[in-house]
Amino acid sequence: MRINEDFVPSTIRQAVYHIVESLSIEEKANIQDNSNDSYPSYVAHHTVGRYIRNNWSLWEDDSPLKRDAVKTYGIAHADDISGLMIEWVFTIVRDQDDFDPVGHCELYHDHWKRAGTNSLSAGGWKAKE
Repeated sequence: MRINEDFVPSTIRQAVYHIVESLSIEEKANIQDNSNDSYPSYVAHHTVGRYIRNNWSLWEDDSPLKRDAVKTYGIAHADDISGLMIEWVFTIVRDQDDFDPVGHCELYHDHWKRAGTNSLSAGGWKAKE
């Protein structure tokens, strides 16, 4: 994958489509291979996920992407944000039209609720006045 390092997206949607455009034909083929459905997600979390969490400043509250994630999807944890993007990328590459990013975030909301917190607090989000 060759992500343009000079480009920093300002919305999750913009980031997702930038990642899709950055994938090689081989990477797209690996994602489309549904024979081991969990493998690409795991690998992507530790490769592209780490890249976007760190290089697109998902750990920082002033990141445009984190602000969009909070406003649009109600999530603030960098792992949740990158996970949303990766899952969305996979559905696009696999030509699945049924991905609901807001609905997908319910997984994160439920996870943090079971952990005794919420999706924003878990990501260290401090409400801005």
